[in-house]
Amino acid sequence: MQHTTNKSVLSFFTFDTGIYLSWYHRCVASTSSAYQWASAAFSAKPLIHFKPSLIIIGVFLLLSTACKKDLAKVNENPNAPAMADPQSLLSNVLYQSAKNNAEEAWKNGNLLAQHTSNIEFFPIDRYDVGTNTELWNATYRLLNDVYSMETSPASNPGYKGIALVLRSQLAALLTDLWGDVPYSQAIKGTSEGIFSPAYDKQQDIYTGPNGILDNLDKAITLLTSSKEVISGDIMFKGDLSKWARLASSLKVRYLMRISKKVDVSIPLQNLLTQNNLFRSNSDNAVVPFLASAPNQWFLVNEREGRYADVRMSTTSEKILVGLNDARLGVYFKPTVNSATTAMPVYKGLPNGLSRASQNAYNFNDISLIGRLFRDEPQGVDAPIMTYAELQFLLAEATQKKLIQGSAATYYEAGIKASHDYYKVSVPAGYFTKMEVAFDGTDDLKKIMTQKWISNFLNGYEAWLDVRRTGFPVLPVPKDNLNADKFPVRFRYPDIEQAANKKNYTEAAARIGGDSYNSKGWWEN
Repeated sequence: MQHTTNKSVLSFFTFDTGIYLSWYHRCVASTSSAYQWASAAFSAKPLIHFKPSLIIIGVFLLLSTACKKDLAKVNENPNAPAMADPQSLLSNVLYQSAKNNAEEAWKNGNLLAQHTSNIEFFPIDRYDVGTNTELWNATYRLLNDVYSMETSPASNPGYKGIALVLRSQLAALLTDLWGDVPYSQAIKGTSEGIFSPAYDKQQDIYTGPNGILDNLDKAITLLTSSKEVISGDIMFKGDLSKWARLASSLKVRYLMRISKKVDVSIPLQNLLTQNNLFRSNSDNAVVPFLASAPNQWFLVNEREGRYADVRMSTTSEKILVGLNDARLGVYFKPTVNSATTAMPVYKGLPNGLSRASQNAYNFNDISLIGRLFRDEPQGVDAPIMTYAELQFLLAEATQKKLIQGSAATYYEAGIKASHDYYKVSVPAGYFTKMEVAFDGTDDLKKIMTQKWISNFLNGYEAWLDVRRTGFPVLPVPKDNLNADKFPVRFRYPDIEQAANKKNYTEAAARIGGDSYNSKGWWEN
């Protein structure tokens, strides 16, 4: 008889570094003998003579003994040099955060937003979204590197301003995906001895001192006044003026994110008056993938089966085919059965089907993802934010009378920028189509639908917009595993219940339970 506790306990022992967490997280990652012993203990034949609780106690004692000599190194990232220079840290954080954003879109974000569907029964496509512990850990590691870049003896106001921008973007990712999360006390184990950080409220993470908006304001001040030279900037090549425009544009994004809860009209109008937002696609905050390994878009080298697992969704079919949209042929391929005919067909698959339901479909009649995402090693960029997204945000803000200006002008500029980004032309008559024309009928729906199209492969932005505005309206998969509810968050990583239980329990209770359906502050 197998112990039911093995899986959760083993997940504890395989936790990866845990930058901000309590001291024994770091010990598990660094003490190989203890780790191997623990893994062997729980992967061996059923334990007959020992209770699991006794083994856990024994492992903790072993880990504690192993770590006593190394407590000063609790929060070090073993993959980074002890005194890494700010330019190396900047390159790493930029590449990893943007890469994570693109790959998370492929694996999760595009499925949740129903840009794509999946034929391998990914639980997330059926709304069993899990914990996404890998992204949680990776994001806290990046926050630790951002802190190291900011506090390095070789840092300067330019690096410090960039660090504030990156910290804001990473903090928003964490709180938007999980809700209340460790923030103000995070990554302070070595510096302040905080090994079990409290969870900050989402409202405070956004609007409090040293929160997302406050840090962006500080970044704008530093970046617009600094004349320092920086290196390692693989996105903007050291152009601090572009970083300042990114900070201002991200502030628009996050102000609109919380606009149901806070009157954001004055700060939004101030940003317009300051006129230091993205000006064109040349300001896009994207990190390019390269033609050669190891910096290629990952899908280029994946086996055919993994590529073929992801297909066009029926939602994309309905929207893109219905509009005869020029981006259709960029995002997807014609079906195998129609590709060589005079009339190629694009067809989608409903999201979240069970195996039995999928058996009703011929996959040769379902479109694959476009060649740009499979056949061109450097065809894809890893995005953080684009000019097109900014234009749709301004169109929404104007349509809601939060700022002055022409919503139609921003809206059409966003559509054109998105087409230009993918090197396709806006079809003649596109702006006069009933579903596109900005004519006072369903204008918000039209803005958000075009933004949804544009945000293909942009992390979780399209999913967040659906949660925030309800557009585009997405059908709940008929074979979903979430009681016919649209999920709004990941659950907290399982390790939190073991390593930070008191704070985890308080946070879970505060948000209404650690479930997929507990809405965050800005959604309620």
